[in-house]
Formats: sequence, C-alpha cells, structure tokens
Amino acid sequence: MKRRGIGGVALLIVAALAAWADHAINEAYWAAARDDLLLYIGIPADSIASWFRIAGLLSAVAGLLLLLPALIGRIPRKIPRRIIGWTAVAAVAAAVPYFGLMFLFAYFGAFGIGDTVKITAADGRSVLITQDGFDGDSVDIYTEQDEHRYKRVRSAPEISGWPRVTDQNCRLDTAGDQLRVTCGTKTLVL
Repeated sequence: MKRRGIGGVALLIVAALAAWADHAINEAYWAAARDDLLLYIGIPADSIASWFRIAGLLSAVAGLLLLLPALIGRIPRKIPRRIIGWTAVAAVAAAVPYFGLMFLFAYFGAFGIGDTVKITAADGRSVLITQDGFDGDSVDIYTEQDEHRYKRVRSAPEISGWPRVTDQNCRLDTAGDQLRVTCGTKTLVL
C-alpha cells in the first residue's frame, strides 16, 4: 500500500476516534442535563463535543479523498473501474449537502450559539450564567456543584435581553450561604 493509502487509513482511524470522543462527551453532557446540571470544562461540554465532531468530519473527508482513488485504481479492468469511479463521484456529490449541514451545525455548536459567563467571587465560589444566542430572552443561572458540574438554580428574566449578559459587567458577592449576582443595576439573590 502506498503512502496515500496509509495516510487515508490513518485519517479514517482519527475520524473514528474523534467520533467516539464526540459521542462519549455528548452522552455525558446530556446525562448531566437530565439532572439539571451543566457539564463545564472551560466551555460547556457540548461545545467540546462539537469540536471533536468537526475534527472527525474533516479527517473522514480527507481520509476518503486519499483512500478511494487508491482503491479504485487497483481495479484491473477498465470498464468496472470507470463504473465504480463514476458511482463514487456521484455518491460524493450526493453526500456533500448532508455533510455540509452537519459541519454547519457542528460549527455553531463549537463556537456556541449563546453565551456562557463564569463569574467567580473573592472566596473562590463561582456561578455560570447562560444566555441563548437568538434574542437573549432565556437566561439561566447555575451554581457550582463540583469541579466540572454546575447545578441549575433559577431562570433570570430580569437580566435577559439587551444588553447581553457578557456586556453587563456582572459580579458575584457572597454573604455566608447567600450568593448575590449583580449585573448592571440589577441584583439577584441565589
């Protein structure tokens, strides 16, 4: 097998590993979401899964582009080789819109359609504020449960809309067990 074939197989193995990582992280994210938890590792876990999905899609496409010509070129007879080659071209043309949409949604998931803001108090406790990316009317507040999981506490329609939460210069103050989130002129008690 030539270098192109070996490179194609290697890229398909990378794509399979990326698909496995995407599935595992996405499954953990949704398992946490069923318990009103947000899995957060610097960014929400569903964004991390989307990055693996993008890597898997790109390496699968590159691997197939390297491997298919090498495999089709090994067919000894001219007419079957051409039939299979043109069939492969037609299959690729039919798959482009599907993979394009998958890539588009993975891109939106990787860069996040909404905002997630982490606010840390002076004593080290933190909260996450999430806001949807469309009209900004859905805002949720999560408190830290452990290192990578945050528990949903409440919705916060008081700070929804415009300006976005990321632009409101939010801060977190603590007083015993009570947490106070101040965004702009509005204070929320958790």
